[in-house]
Amino acid sequence: MNLFRFGSLPVPHAVSTRQGGLSDGPYASLNVGYGTDDAEERVTGNRLLLLQSLGIAPEAVIAGRLSHGNAVTVFRRGQESPEVERPVRAGSTHRDRAFLSDAAVSDVPGLYVFLTFADCVPLLFHDPVREVVGAAHAGWRGTAAGIARHTIAAMCDAFGCRPADIRGAIGPSIGPCCYTVGSDVCTEFRARGNPPIMRGHHLDLWAGNEVQMRDAGVTLVETAGLCTACHTDLFFSHRAESGRTGRFALVAGLRA
Repeated sequence: MNLFRFGSLPVPHAVSTRQGGLSDGPYASLNVGYGTDDAEERVTGNRLLLLQSLGIAPEAVIAGRLSHGNAVTVFRRGQESPEVERPVRAGSTHRDRAFLSDAAVSDVPGLYVFLTFADCVPLLFHDPVREVVGAAHAGWRGTAAGIARHTIAAMCDAFGCRPADIRGAIGPSIGPCCYTVGSDVCTEFRARGNPPIMRGHHLDLWAGNEVQMRDAGVTLVETAGLCTACHTDLFFSHRAESGRTGRFALVAGLRA
């Protein structure tokens, strides 16, 4: 199975690719997104294959239910978990552990956050001093709403992290080479107080999220620099594949 990892973050994590799974057609082959039209049993099988390759038990995973906002769920060691149980998709009898936000921070050993993507930006954070991990799903709406900044603030507020100790990473996602946007997107960024970083008519989500990290005080930021729309052999891309495609995942947590 082909996985992407950040060299600067020693925390257990991986970004999956689309290779090495059970699905076919537009979802070939490691589609981990229940929100697609792929068969539920194949998505479940793909998730299990991914977790097995990482040595993570399924019961250790909590999956985000995404809304393209900037809310952050906090998991604290020794406290009641804010997780909920939800059907994996409408009409399904299969339920999983979930949290209802696009980002989560945690100091709980052996707990792994699971987020899905198909052009949006995977963000990963690690404080090796306090041993805290954070993960976020940053589409253009989440980036406009400052989700990177909110995730860092949650790590500091909940666990006493110092921004200078936090390492940040920006995963494979649609790049400034391919992400053409209209004036409505730019207007939304400005309304949220986060001016868009444009390359002509193309939005640069990598730079936008890095600016938020550095403005918050994070000094070490690693960017994958892999455009999902350019590399549909490796990643699912909603934009490049006209919306009919699968999802890849960011999985991250702290060792038990």
